[in-house]
Amino acid sequence: MKRIALILAGLCAMCAVAAAQDTWFAKDAGTKLNYQQTDAAGKVTNTFSYVVTSCTSEGGKTVINYDMIVPILDKPVSCNVWTEGGKFHSDASGSLGSVGSDIKVSGNAPIIPENPSIGAKLENCTLSIESLATTADYTNVRISKHEEITTPAGTFDAWCLEYDTATKMAFIKAVTKTEQWMAKGVGVVKTVVKDKKGGIQSVTELASIEK
Repeated sequence: MKRIALILAGLCAMCAVAAAQDTWFAKDAGTKLNYQQTDAAGKVTNTFSYVVTSCTSEGGKTVINYDMIVPILDKPVSCNVWTEGGKFHSDASGSLGSVGSDIKVSGNAPIIPENPSIGAKLENCTLSIESLATTADYTNVRISKHEEITTPAGTFDAWCLEYDTATKMAFIKAVTKTEQWMAKGVGVVKTVVKDKKGGIQSVTELASIEK
């Protein structure tokens, strides 16, 4: 289950609005984004980082390459995401790199327009992990708020993406609600995952930015 949570977090943490000139994800090589995840009691349960390795633009497409660093993995995973046609893409093969290919992941997390507006409803989507007989259906995807959000890394002007996720693994089913705040030039700064009754399951925050 921890590996599945890592996969979903890897994808969802990349759900950020991007534009060719001013991305909603860090694009300067060497930038390191450090995240910390806590449970409902505030206990730290996980940490991970993204290190930008390069950003290239050609033919209306901007590709950001980065390394995902997670303590439970023995080495960094090289990944990429991109913006094209006014939308930010984080499909399984790009945002999970070799991890995705090893366990046969397909589909994508929500795709976000570069010019969001409060109340905008976005397309539903599905992420499948074939080798683990797991699927995650993202529904009721929308932009709900535009506000300042403060994390240990600072205060950010952010947009909030909300969605429901129905995850199925064999005979196990779970439904969660997610609020995810993104900031230009940074990416995701905070993510709150709740159960279907509204109880907090986890909070992931941007702990620091290194350049």
